[in-house]
Amino acid sequence: MALDVVLGDRAVSEVVFTRQNWFPRAVREDGDLLLEVVGGADALHDPRTFTVPVVEEHVTALRNSLSRHLLLYSAFLPLCHAAGSSGPLDERAAAALLDAVLFGSQEEVDALFGRIRWDRPCLIAHGASVKLLARGKVFAAAQSATPTSNWDRVRRYDAKRTRG
Repeated sequence: MALDVVLGDRAVSEVVFTRQNWFPRAVREDGDLLLEVVGGADALHDPRTFTVPVVEEHVTALRNSLSRHLLLYSAFLPLCHAAGSSGPLDERAAAALLDAVLFGSQEEVDALFGRIRWDRPCLIAHGASVKLLARGKVFAAAQSATPTSNWDRVRRYDAKRTRG
């Protein structure tokens, strides 16, 4: 297990689970289990990091399912962006997403993504099926996801949409 040393008034955090640099990662800080999400930017255009309390079952679900991990990240990003350069994350909205995305059935996840704002480019960059996304089959689309992003895929998608 890795330890992150953070200067200032924040405690040392132990990384419990991580996949890639930008995916949300689980950390233990002062005994609390948290999900760290990088999204949005501060006034100096540096990435902002937000935390959401989680339980072991959430970490297990993230560890066991790349597609659900990516779906959660896609759902969290608009909340991070809505916080702006200095505002707080809507923790109630973030907490509500945890169980719905990590434990919901395929139909429940698709219905959720039909109601919330989510980050389509994030899913496309990680290999989600564009055809399934267009049909509202977000859960199925994410099954083809990879942990590595390919932002050229998003540029091609945007170019095709612009031409079409």
